[in-house]
Amino acid sequence: MSKASIHRHTGKASILRQKAKASVLCYTGKTLIYKHTGKTSIHRHTGSGAVCLCHFDSCGTETGCKKMLGLVKELSKDKLPGSEERMELHLFGGFRDDNGTSESLSIKLLTAFNNLPEEIHLQTACITDINNTKKGSTNFPVIYGIVIHLNSGEIQKATFLDRGPDQPIRSARHFTGSEAIINIYDHKKGVLSIGPFNYSTMDEIDLLCRLPDQFIREHLSTSPEQEPAHFEDAVRAALVQIRDHPKPLQTVFKEGKPRQYKLEANGAWTRCN
Repeated sequence: MSKASIHRHTGKASILRQKAKASVLCYTGKTLIYKHTGKTSIHRHTGSGAVCLCHFDSCGTETGCKKMLGLVKELSKDKLPGSEERMELHLFGGFRDDNGTSESLSIKLLTAFNNLPEEIHLQTACITDINNTKKGSTNFPVIYGIVIHLNSGEIQKATFLDRGPDQPIRSARHFTGSEAIINIYDHKKGVLSIGPFNYSTMDEIDLLCRLPDQFIREHLSTSPEQEPAHFEDAVRAALVQIRDHPKPLQTVFKEGKPRQYKLEANGAWTRCN
């Protein structure tokens, strides 16, 4: 996804990365936001206002789609009396990349949702060519991030100064090849819940942590020209995380417990367990 205006919000928020999803009910008065390059899918039940937002790259697509729908249905059991029942789907992300990765993932996602037995109404498909713009002769995504207002269902493009807590931990999991999509938002407690999960270490991790910025951008991204300015720092932080905590279930998620956070009124994330 791409450049977008800064969207400031004063409510609570959940921030997603790759291979993550979050679900919540609209009448909790919260806002779901997403910031990352890739493909984002939103399921919304118009009767209950339940929303599930998920980031897909290329792994776990069919399972992820089924789990998204299952979460929305679970949250919609006690829908508002007399409300319309309609499952809506919104897709965002990707661009006209040289390898055709975005197009392939778009088809994969649309096929997975189409194969589900439930009736799903595709409302938005800002994907691939539709989400593409040119800077000179180079293709770029138009949208890099979105925000959804749960009370109204309105969706806007956005960029964010704060990318949420535990980014190195979450990135380390993705960076080492984990394919499972995890739910990071506990809608019952209203907290961001990270882990517990494991990730594998890497050979020559000390050397990788010392790689120069240019090497990281050119060789550790599938779309180096389109990555945001913080890409190198984020990758290096993930590598340092892997180096310093090769066994996260012992040193990061102590006693097998998740790391949970709540968003304060001043916008700061506070650890709450």
